[in-house]
Amino acid sequence: MIIDCAVYRDGVRETTEHDRNALDEALAGLGEDDFLWIGIGNPTQDEMHQVGDALGLHPLAVEDALEAHQRPKVERYQDHLFMSIRTVAYSDDDITTHEVNIFLGPNYLLTVRHGGPSLRDARKAAERMIEPLSHGPTAALYAVVDSIVDHYEAVASELEVDVQEVETSVFSNQRSNDSTRIYRLKRETLEFRRAVVPLRDPVHRFSMSATPEDARPYFRDIADHLTRAAEAIDSIDHLLDNALQAHLAQLSVQQNEDMRKLTAGATIFAVPTAIAGIYGMNFEHMPELTWTFGYPLTVGVIGALCGYIYWRFKRSGWL
Repeated sequence: MIIDCAVYRDGVRETTEHDRNALDEALAGLGEDDFLWIGIGNPTQDEMHQVGDALGLHPLAVEDALEAHQRPKVERYQDHLFMSIRTVAYSDDDITTHEVNIFLGPNYLLTVRHGGPSLRDARKAAERMIEPLSHGPTAALYAVVDSIVDHYEAVASELEVDVQEVETSVFSNQRSNDSTRIYRLKRETLEFRRAVVPLRDPVHRFSMSATPEDARPYFRDIADHLTRAAEAIDSIDHLLDNALQAHLAQLSVQQNEDMRKLTAGATIFAVPTAIAGIYGMNFEHMPELTWTFGYPLTVGVIGALCGYIYWRFKRSGWL
């Protein structure tokens, strides 16, 4: 459905009705420096085709806008540009992405949103900047893309905080099961990468060819933000790899310590087991069987040997 539709004359908004006839009238009444900004949310096939026919959109681009499973990209058609971009949200170690498809024409901007946060704040921010918005639909495109890309860096910062928590847990003295969280964060980082990295090159190329030329510095700024977000993702992924390796090393060290303790304990108990086994054979002619002090002496020898072995293991760090 059409969520918002307005004509902008010299950067000032004039609200338009949300139906096909009103769109045709608005397009016919546009002046040389005017443009139409249409926002659609979760459109049906019929709704999308009606708007596409009114704006003269390429059928392949309309089909891509409906599928909502596009790789982030920028494609040029004969008289308009198609951009697919993803919004990203992060909460409780979970990355959520939604698709926004954008059509940029000579006198219109169409945004097609499939779930995710509303673009109303981006539109209001653009409307407050009347002078840039008077440059046409390219300025509106910048407002939308910039609001989405700016949030990438915020998400990267939140991910970095969680990675620092994982690192602290891995290198703490307490035993913890961090491998599950590390794997989950790596999976979410991969989802984040799929939203950011494919968009870098198309936005960079667009920043070199956008019209009017006054808009190019703005899109270079977006390209710079995308680069920073991509570098942050690479850094996060590298830190998670290191944290996983460190965690596995910690587990190996802990297992070795456990094995040493078990070995030391088994060695200590081997002494009384051996002596008890010898004196438990019940032969008639065995030394000390009839000696009054035989039993206390045997117990004392067992205790002394076990204490000596324990002291040696303790001294060597095995216990």
